[in-house]
Amino acid sequence: MRRAQLSLSVVEAAIGVVLVVGVAAGFTVGVTTPPSAEPHLNSLARDTASVLGSEPTANGRHSRLVALARSPDTFARVRSDTGDRIADLLPADVAFRVRTPHGTLGYPRPPSRPTGSTTVPTRHGRITIWVWYG
Repeated sequence: MRRAQLSLSVVEAAIGVVLVVGVAAGFTVGVTTPPSAEPHLNSLARDTASVLGSEPTANGRHSRLVALARSPDTFARVRSDTGDRIADLLPADVAFRVRTPHGTLGYPRPPSRPTGSTTVPTRHGRITIWVWYG
């Protein structure tokens, strides 16, 4: 019984051809662009607004969002706690800004970074939340 053998140089040549074709195909296909961060940031802003709209303040009478918009006094009273709560909700590399009828909290928005946002209407006015990667 005779067995056929492939020469080692033929095997090396075949592996070389496969390698060259693979590299050429990688350059031909190219690299896809990364997905935009804005849909994810919009989702983070909506989720933050949802949590703040359902969580009561320390006295339990109103949600955090309603308290922020209700009056200058309630805004001043819940501003710090709400800022801390938002920082706890968001990932560590995400910054935020909240605009209410009675003031703002958070960080100044950078003009050149992609941001996500959501606006929530309340009886006392609109609240807008912006988030971005810091």
